[in-house]
Amino acid sequence: MLIIGLFKQSIELEQALAELEKIISRERILIAFMDSGENKNDLNNPHAFEVGISFGTAGAVIGVSCGFVLTLGPILWGLFGTAIGFALGLLAYSLVKNGRKRQKQADRMDEATIIIQCEAEQTRKIIMLLQKYQALSVGQVELPQETENENSHS
Repeated sequence: MLIIGLFKQSIELEQALAELEKIISRERILIAFMDSGENKNDLNNPHAFEVGISFGTAGAVIGVSCGFVLTLGPILWGLFGTAIGFALGLLAYSLVKNGRKRQKQADRMDEATIIIQCEAEQTRKIIMLLQKYQALSVGQVELPQETENENSHS
């Protein structure tokens, strides 16, 4: 029987492993640490230039509108609005991006998968132990058994 448990890397994982080693030998426990690297080519997220251009466009519209009343005229105030809007867009993007990056680093914890080979009688005890130490999920797989009939046909 194979039992598979998924854990966040934490002290609970270490405690579960310590108790498992009391029940089962280390040779029957396999641990795989999962890397949850971020996708670098995420095209759905806006880039700094795109946000800057959007804010710049809004600034240009506001600048031109106000420029009809102000001294320098709509063209110059439109250019001023574009520059100010672009700068504000870059500033807003960097503030939001840095805030999200800090939050992701705080939330991000890599996961570990534990695969345990055990006898059928130990299954319930091991599953309860994994759940006691806050496994994210637990599964079990029954290994195929070779029968005497299969061996005689070979």
